[in-house]
Amino acid sequence: MAYEFFIARRYLSSRHRTGFISFITFIAILGVAIGTTVLIVSLSIITGFENKLEGTLVGFSSHIQVTGFQNQPLRDYEHTFNTLRATVGIKAVTPFIQREGMIRSQEGFEGILMKGLEADSDKTLIKDYIIAGSFELSEQEPNRGGIIIGEKLARLLVVEPGDRVTIFALEQAEGTVIGFARAAQFIVTGIYETGMAEYDDIYVFVSLSAAQRMLRMDMAVTGYDIMVYDVGRINDISEGLLDVLRYPHYPRTMYQMYRHLFTWIELQKKPIPLILGLIILVASVNIIGTMLMLVMEKTRQIGTLKALGMTHGSIGKIFIIDGMIIGGIGIIIGNLFGFMLCYIQYSFKIISLPGEIYYMNYVPIALEPLHYLIVSVVALLMCFICTFVPAHLASRLDPVKAIRFA
Repeated sequence: MAYEFFIARRYLSSRHRTGFISFITFIAILGVAIGTTVLIVSLSIITGFENKLEGTLVGFSSHIQVTGFQNQPLRDYEHTFNTLRATVGIKAVTPFIQREGMIRSQEGFEGILMKGLEADSDKTLIKDYIIAGSFELSEQEPNRGGIIIGEKLARLLVVEPGDRVTIFALEQAEGTVIGFARAAQFIVTGIYETGMAEYDDIYVFVSLSAAQRMLRMDMAVTGYDIMVYDVGRINDISEGLLDVLRYPHYPRTMYQMYRHLFTWIELQKKPIPLILGLIILVASVNIIGTMLMLVMEKTRQIGTLKALGMTHGSIGKIFIIDGMIIGGIGIIIGNLFGFMLCYIQYSFKIISLPGEIYYMNYVPIALEPLHYLIVSVVALLMCFICTFVPAHLASRLDPVKAIRFA
């Protein structure tokens, strides 16, 4: 196929007068490059949103969360903990206490959701988002434990690591919905920022023992955070726990707890294959126009080649090669440009978002090689299909009429 490739390359680099063929070749390459870039950037953003939501929500809770029915405290702590740890597929179990309350500093007063964790066995991902101080929940002074708060909340309260804050919460009396107000002082040991403003200004983290002492819950907890080995099996594991645990234990997966967020993501993903498929189809159809113009421009040369004995198949291969060269160059440029745009956003977070609406402060990006592979293969396949019509027309030209064509 060496001579077909040589002829195809010469056809694309036309020197005919104004170089019109070279110009429309450039436009076709640009169309494929833009389509490929849009595909890659769109897939990276959609996957980035999903990964960001999953990762951050798991940091605040877990893959599966077991709580008490109607928020009842869970008192059979040791038995439940051992049962969960022994369940196949569960990687880690962390008991917690969660309660609404208020936090006060010398400069402000805000509503919060306090979560007490076992500091030494905690599996939360919040420690990965610490931007000031450290993830330390143990007592810093007598009867004053450490507390981790969000960056937005820290700005509202005008506090930093080392400052003191006071937590107010209700101790729920047994069998009633009426509680008694309790207060305790804590020392800010760390400040975190996940980028999800909806949660950064609400959640605060203290040690499990401090929360139990403050709320007079002795050895009781309000729930268990469960991490699993295979996220794809969380529904099966959660259903299995319903059969193993007794009332009032109530297991829920992260997809059930945050159904509205994951439904939103699924809604965004549904039209993506159709929309992006149309984008790459439009870009590929440009190749048909380019090849048809090339056939018209090279009609006399095609007639000469056929008169010299070149077969129909060889003529067709020349134009298929032309189409694949255009598509290949466009795909390579599109991949490079798409990666550059994604990397810039991934590294510098140039495009910001209102956190109160989108649950994050910037457009997230997922740099996954699989996206580039899928887009490249699909685009190349579309370009290959689009070359068949012009190649077939060129191969069927009558050599006598082609040579006489002016």
